[in-house]
Amino acid sequence: MRISRISLNNFRIYKGENSLSFSSNSNNKNISIIAGQNGFGKTTLLTALVWGFYGKLIGEVDEKYKREIYELGGYKKYANSILNRETKSKSDAWHEFSVQIEIEDVYIPSVPCRKIVINRRYNTDSEHESVSVLIDGFENELTKEVGSDIFINDFLLPREIAKFFLFDAEKIVSLAEIKTISEKRNLSLAYSEVLGISKYVNLKRTLENLRVKLRKKSASITDRNRLVKLQEESQQLEKLVAHNESKIISIADDIEKARNESEQYQEKLIREGNSMTVEDLVNQKKLRDTLRQNNIEIKAKLKELIELVPFAIAGQKLKQLNNQVKLESQFKQNKVDGGFIESKLRNIQKHIEKQIKKKKLPDSLHNNITSIINDAFEANWEEQGNTVEQVLLDLSPQQSNEFSALYNNLTQSFNILFKQIVKEERNNRIFLAKTLKKISNAESKDSDILAKKYKSEKAKVDKRIQDLNKEKNRLHEELGAFQQELATKTKIVSELAKTVSLDEIDEKKDKATSRLISELDEFILQFKSEKKYSLQNRIKIELQKLMHKEYFIDNVTVEIVDDIIDINLHDNNGNIIDKDSLSKGEQQLYATALLKSLVEESGIQFPIFIDSPLQKFDKRHSKNIITKFYPSISKQVIIFPLLEKELTENEYNLLSPYISQTFIIENHKEKSSIVECDSTQLFNLMEKNNNVHSH
Repeated sequence: MRISRISLNNFRIYKGENSLSFSSNSNNKNISIIAGQNGFGKTTLLTALVWGFYGKLIGEVDEKYKREIYELGGYKKYANSILNRETKSKSDAWHEFSVQIEIEDVYIPSVPCRKIVINRRYNTDSEHESVSVLIDGFENELTKEVGSDIFINDFLLPREIAKFFLFDAEKIVSLAEIKTISEKRNLSLAYSEVLGISKYVNLKRTLENLRVKLRKKSASITDRNRLVKLQEESQQLEKLVAHNESKIISIADDIEKARNESEQYQEKLIREGNSMTVEDLVNQKKLRDTLRQNNIEIKAKLKELIELVPFAIAGQKLKQLNNQVKLESQFKQNKVDGGFIESKLRNIQKHIEKQIKKKKLPDSLHNNITSIINDAFEANWEEQGNTVEQVLLDLSPQQSNEFSALYNNLTQSFNILFKQIVKEERNNRIFLAKTLKKISNAESKDSDILAKKYKSEKAKVDKRIQDLNKEKNRLHEELGAFQQELATKTKIVSELAKTVSLDEIDEKKDKATSRLISELDEFILQFKSEKKYSLQNRIKIELQKLMHKEYFIDNVTVEIVDDIIDINLHDNNGNIIDKDSLSKGEQQLYATALLKSLVEESGIQFPIFIDSPLQKFDKRHSKNIITKFYPSISKQVIIFPLLEKELTENEYNLLSPYISQTFIIENHKEKSSIVECDSTQLFNLMEKNNNVHSH
């Protein structure tokens, strides 16, 4: 798949019609450069491409679009902000913006096509959005049947994986910052889509639904009615679950707004009486909580050590006690071992004498042999062990071991550890007092009238946050109950569907469906395993190519548990590396290696659009990205760099053997346009344009 042309009309800074065409890949030159100054429209061009594909569903592609829509107050206001300002200001103008995307080299099963054109429009007056998809210049029956948006998502590029092909390199580090289960689940859906796992899971789900329909159709009237009722109840529960989830998201947004408002009041309070920033105050409170927790833990350790102090004071007496314990323990051991050995030796002696008698030897010979044996046993047996004058303690082996451990602790590490903990407690106490004083100073000035007003307003907001949190918790509890009940009813529906009688034809269908589901289960398990090992090997190889720290990352493991796909990095000791401990550049390298691995593993041939490249990399890492990543990641790579900052002239020269086309975004009177230029003159032209705009 290759994008051959993009046309923008009144899209933000691009007034009127603006188009750019990409030539086909030739001589392994797969990279196009679109350069421009900050604010000229590089990111806008990428946004236009994403909007052209997904329109009002753009928020489901990337968190940054979702956040922009939320901050502007909804999609309609977001769409209104896209319309070119000059066009918007003219009352007699046609208040509409649009994006047209032309795609070639597309393969769609059973649909022959050479070119697909997506045309999306939005009219801000009517607040109406429309999209059309033409295949070789005509509307296809498939697009009519499923709808243009579903066709784009299902047959061209699913929204879940668009973030891996159309992305801001500076923000792609978010792939290394995923922590919550919800974030992991959302990202895992994208992984599953890219790796091709989801299509088999969806097929299995479709077959399971088919079995339920077959059994429902063949059920007795009583069972059928019960099945219908249970399914209706399940559907109602699903709606309640969706409703609660929606309310929870809405309340979470309200909480976030209220927190922002509370922080604003706090900032005003600080400005009235303290130079500390809101962020500093939040950090100080976090530090205070940490120090308080440390204080509890230190005191608990100190309490344990204080219990041993009497033993330490005993000193010489404790040493005498230890010697007595050792003597008694050794005495008991020797006594047991000596008695056992003597018993065995005597039995051997008796056995030898008995055997000699059976041989019926002459009396003189018999007596001599017996005497030699007796002398040998008597001469070689000596009673072992020390003697103890008096047994005073009579401890069990377990008690002796426990005392020895206590004694070793007191004589070896107790003194150092005790002093260390006392010092730690004193330092923590001093640090906590200083922190509390800082917080107190920041929240002081109670006598100030304006400060009182701010505090009153802040208290109201904080109370609202508290009430919203209570409501959110209540909804979570209710949601859990709904989900539990839904799971129960779903299980009953499944069991009931198994028990109903089937007619002969449906029974054959049911058996075939059951067999396919079973085979799919085995296949999905095997497929996941293959993808797991293949993906982790690819990521490891790509990381070792891109990173200049030798042996920094020794291994990569991919864990697939239910619907969660987790990727772990290991050092040469086998320990998991916390991705938060990586620098921003290393996080971007990890994300880059992950992207390349996913693209290669997926086999999807789709162009890659990269905004803000090489933002966090040093020279050596930049060289690796230029020579090993961009030339091989896709057959079509479009990069939006800020020259000299995100792409230096030396780096550009390294990239030049792979560059097919170069474009400059020019800006005149707050209007941008895209112009193709000679790739060898890019930096000269950019410098000339910069000089023009600086005067």
